[in-house]
Amino acid sequence: MIRFDQVTKTFEHEGTSFKAVDQVDLDIQKGEIFGVIGFSGAGKSTLVRLVNQLERPTSGQVKIDGQDMSRVSASELRNIRRDIGMIFQHFNLLETKTVYHNIAFPLTLAGTPKREVKKRVEEILEFVGLTDRANHYPDQLSGGQKQRVGIARALATSPSILLCDEATSALDPETTKSILKLLKKVRDEYNITVLIITHEMNVIKEICDRVAVMENGKVVEHGSIFDLFSQPKHPTTQKFVQTVMNDEIPESILKEVEARHIYRVTFRDGSASQPVLSNVAKHFNVEVNVLYGQITELQQTPFGNLIVELQGEDEEINNALQHLEKQVIIQEVKADGR
Repeated sequence: MIRFDQVTKTFEHEGTSFKAVDQVDLDIQKGEIFGVIGFSGAGKSTLVRLVNQLERPTSGQVKIDGQDMSRVSASELRNIRRDIGMIFQHFNLLETKTVYHNIAFPLTLAGTPKREVKKRVEEILEFVGLTDRANHYPDQLSGGQKQRVGIARALATSPSILLCDEATSALDPETTKSILKLLKKVRDEYNITVLIITHEMNVIKEICDRVAVMENGKVVEHGSIFDLFSQPKHPTTQKFVQTVMNDEIPESILKEVEARHIYRVTFRDGSASQPVLSNVAKHFNVEVNVLYGQITELQQTPFGNLIVELQGEDEEINNALQHLEKQVIIQEVKADGR
């Protein structure tokens, strides 16, 4: 649905140029929740602004449903933008307008008849759980309620794409969970394509189907949420994964790696709920010693990452490893922790 084809965005400042986005190639499919993560200055906010043409690419093409956004007329662009909702980190609400009128604002701008506006706003208020706040002003709302108004306003024109630029960064963890749950409901019930920009790996872990990791304007790694969590290749991806998986091996274990058979075992596709290690100990003459790790959830599916030691004769250990490789991802831990 959204295609970035060798997209570059260069900014000029006082005689110097800076590539905020550098030759990005990405495909975002209809109905998926796609995350873009990176540290501050990685280029992710510029990337999302290229979708609705708040920024124009210096080179390359941004396409929506096959249509090159840089080639549409001004009137066509206005129509396309009505099909793209956007929510922001700091809500961007009209402080002098009620919740009702904040949500109605894009419909009023589009010249929608009052009766249709009323019907749509009431429908969206119920969807986001704010029917009883319709006549409140933004300063009477909590941060989570303000973001729900922002989501409702973005949905008012019935868009097919929703852009979220650090939409949960100003919220506490519990409120963040409720907003992410609402965004998933938006996708599931309205079949809206959601593009989320964030620097929080917990957001990616909770809601995204696929993810791209950005650094210095480039996409350094991308893939399914399971692929990036189970086998992160780029150092930046590994840093982000470690913030939620806590899979960095303690120094006390690394000191003894050379003299022991120590492996990183990554469970995926439901194998985390199976007695995989217990079965190995039963069927092979090895002992399995769990040294470190955790089990968590990705998209309501158990996902685990454990550091284990296998004790026994080399031949038995090799047989056990061959058996394990059929069910889990297993990597030998070296002295540098990799």
